[in-house]
Amino acid sequence: MPTSTPMHVAVIGAGIIGLESALTLLRASNRVTLIAEHLPGDLHDDYTSPWAGAHWRTHAEADTSQSRWDVETYKAWTAEIKEKLEDGLITSRLYWTHASPSDFDPTSSLWWSSHVSSFSPIPAASLAQGTHSGATFNSVIINVPRRLQHLLAAIQSLGATVIRARLPTQNGLPSALAAVKGLVGENIDAFVNATGLGARELADDEGMYPIRGQTVLVKGVAESISLWKNDAKGEIAYVLPRRGSGMTVLGGTNESGVWGTKASKETTKGILERCRAFAPELLNREGEFEIMGVQVGRRPARKGGPRVEREVVGKGDVVVHAYGHAGAG
Repeated sequence: MPTSTPMHVAVIGAGIIGLESALTLLRASNRVTLIAEHLPGDLHDDYTSPWAGAHWRTHAEADTSQSRWDVETYKAWTAEIKEKLEDGLITSRLYWTHASPSDFDPTSSLWWSSHVSSFSPIPAASLAQGTHSGATFNSVIINVPRRLQHLLAAIQSLGATVIRARLPTQNGLPSALAAVKGLVGENIDAFVNATGLGARELADDEGMYPIRGQTVLVKGVAESISLWKNDAKGEIAYVLPRRGSGMTVLGGTNESGVWGTKASKETTKGILERCRAFAPELLNREGEFEIMGVQVGRRPARKGGPRVEREVVGKGDVVVHAYGHAGAG
């Protein structure tokens, strides 16, 4: 819906949150200037979005702001898919290995099961080897590099101004906002801070920290999403087909507080071993995956959860913060 009084909004950050925010604002008849150091097409350690697996899976507890956001996101994505047939719905298979076999019932134990389409427990006879329970449902997955490029083109077609710039952080958010005003050269009614881990310095938010994730790109497109959690050993595995690329993302790791982005050969070996049972269709004649690349990204997490709120900075600059979503951006 168009706003009653169109505003000029400066969006800081060109990851998935910044770009989606810019598009939403433009569709509501606002003017948008996007300012970012990194833009779609860039591959840089500080630009998180291109490394994402990007499938719908909630990390939230029931009856929280995050759970409501996740349900609305699922609805929005499925509606867009039906309208534009972009990427598409895909079967997601969830598997659990428990510390001790139990009568875990996915239908009653997962708060979100009633909010997704075609949710169904996997019969015991159909479970992957070494797992105790499972479920399937229709999920959503996107090719992130392609989506980022699409979003950038979309906002530019709607009249957004895009400025590539690194903002100063040494004097905090007021200094950065002043720099934005200088770059834009005209009045700005509001700002959106979608800087991810950059908010640690830009907004002086010491609660921001990385969750390092390493993944492996392999040849071929898996038939479905597969996610596995081993409660007994604290291990995870996931198979995320990247449609349109001829590849699949295998993962992964959740290394809280780790900033390093150098890939580990041992981690790669472990990922391939754990994913073997969940994507046998991708194995070659020798029973191995064909590796196309190894990726490391840093999910922008925040102590206490995402920061999504309005703040008035300095002498009246209105800032809407939207960062700290970790792997759920």
